[in-house]
Amino acid sequence: MNKELLERYIVGETNESENNLVQSWLEQDPANRAEYLKVKNVFLSYLYAMNKELLERYMVGETNEAERTIVEEWLEKDANNREAYLQMKKLWDSLPKPLEVPEVDVDKAWMNFKIVRDRRASELTGIPTMKTKVIQWNWWAAASILLVCMVGFYVFDRSQREEMHLVSQEAVLRDSLPDGSTVTLNRNTELAYASTWSNKNRNVKLKKGEVFFQVKKDKKHPFVIETGNSKITVLGTSFNVRRIPKATEVIVATGLVKVAYADKEIFLRPDQMLTIRDADTATVQKKPVQDKFYKYYVDSKFNFVNTPLKDVAELLTRAYDYKVIIDDPSLQQIPYTAEFERNSLTEILKVMAKSLDLKVEVQGKEIHLTNNQKR
Repeated sequence: MNKELLERYIVGETNESENNLVQSWLEQDPANRAEYLKVKNVFLSYLYAMNKELLERYMVGETNEAERTIVEEWLEKDANNREAYLQMKKLWDSLPKPLEVPEVDVDKAWMNFKIVRDRRASELTGIPTMKTKVIQWNWWAAASILLVCMVGFYVFDRSQREEMHLVSQEAVLRDSLPDGSTVTLNRNTELAYASTWSNKNRNVKLKKGEVFFQVKKDKKHPFVIETGNSKITVLGTSFNVRRIPKATEVIVATGLVKVAYADKEIFLRPDQMLTIRDADTATVQKKPVQDKFYKYYVDSKFNFVNTPLKDVAELLTRAYDYKVIIDDPSLQQIPYTAEFERNSLTEILKVMAKSLDLKVEVQGKEIHLTNNQKR
């Protein structure tokens, strides 16, 4: 079995025919499944379970006590982790070593500089004025060049760190990022990223709101979203991230997503989700996605199938600039089935009122629903 195909199968990036091919191969022989599990453990351990920079610092002895403990626990957890580490260390050891820099006696160097400076001053005592001016001009020219270089470096450094912002207000916004990934911002959302992605990761920050990401695949440059106290890392996949008060909700549509918070890491596959509060330190349980409502703003579509009316009201409140309130408690659990695509809130409410015999009353930014049969 092709190793690259197995790796794409592991992260959920194979098509239907490739899925069938791998699954048939797995069912043919228990040895095939054992080989697959080995490839999977090594692949995930190397790609996701441990930060490559942390391993490199561990190799050269630059980690602190807490970081050393993390690496050593990871190495002891699984033989495949140690195998991946040893392969990485072998490659590291084969690289040419940097030249040794001799230690410098700073005090001695300063004394030597003073002796040379004083000697040079005494030699310059009888030099004509014109030559002295030339020396002074050369000094100021060098200082000017140094100043220009410093200003240029400052401007370049600032441009590298400058943030670009994508902001949606009363309408959904679709845009692309420098790497070709596409994002759909729900209303009242703000996303930030560096104007030039010069580091090895593609980093963005979700400051508020909700975004559906369709990330362009790039194995060498992971895509990282920071929001609240969480970091979400992917290679190429599609998923939804929503900031709610002091918490983050992540729902995966395709591929594999790693969510890191505190000292925990959780992997999500398609149709899995989790919600992490900013204060969470214990393990958060992932859950199956019950419906596709989270993509309503991406597809401009509502597909209700026996959906409780209270859930319909909550979704319409999120989707439109009105709060939909069910005044009659007996209506909360009534199942509702209907499909809407690119309809206005007025059109949706008209259909709901007719099919469920509801009374719809608008009060400012609130819409109240009651049973029309009750007088």
